Amino acid sequence: MFGYKVRKRLLPAFAAIFVLGGCALSPQNVTIAPAVNSSASQIALNGPVTVTVYDQRATPWIGDRGGVYSGNKIGIANSIQDGVRTSVEKVLLESGMQPGNSATAPQFQVFIDNLTYSVPAESYITKVDLKANIRVVVRTESGVYEGSYGAQESRRVLKAPSDEDNQIMINEILGAAILRAFEDPGLMRYMARI
Repeated sequence: MFGYKVRKRLLPAFAAIFVLGGCALSPQNVTIAPAVNSSASQIALNGPVTVTVYDQRATPWIGDRGGVYSGNKIGIANSIQDGVRTSVEKVLLESGMQPGNSATAPQFQVFIDNLTYSVPAESYITKVDLKANIRVVVRTESGVYEGSYGAQESRRVLKAPSDEDNQIMINEILGAAILRAFEDPGLMRYMARI
C-alpha cells in the first residue's frame, strides 16, 4: 500500500520532467548544401572559371534553436565554403562554363557575410527568422564586377522545428541569396563577356 502511494505521488513529478524534457532542444550541426535552380542563369556562358568561397561571418554559429535551455546552438557539420562552392560551380557548369582551379582563369569569388537563424526569446517557439547575405566578386583581365545579394524570411511554426527542418530552411535561405546573384542581369552580362 505504501509503495502504491509513493508511486502515485511520483507519477505527476515524472510526467512534469518528461514534458519539460520535450521542450529542451539539443545543439545541432547542419550540413550546408544549398540548392540553386539550375536555370538561374538565363544567359549562355562559356569558358573556364575558378570559384573560391570565403567565410566572412563574425561567428561560426548560425544561431540558437531556442527553447527553455541555453547552449542549444546551431553550427555547421561540413565546410560552408565547400558546400557553397559546389552549388555555385553546378550552376556555372550547367550554364556552359568549365569550373576548375586555374589561377589564370576568371575568378568567381563568393564572400559569405551573414547566415543567421533566430527565434523569439520566449520558451515556446512560434516563428523562425532566417537571413543570408553574400557578396560576389568576379575578377578578369579586363576588370572587376562586384555585387551584394541577400535573402531573409520569417517562417511561422506550430512547434520547434526538427533537425531536418532546420537544415532544409537554412539551406533554402542560403540558396535564395545565391540565386539572387545569378538573377543579377549586370553580373550575367559581365560573365557572358568573359
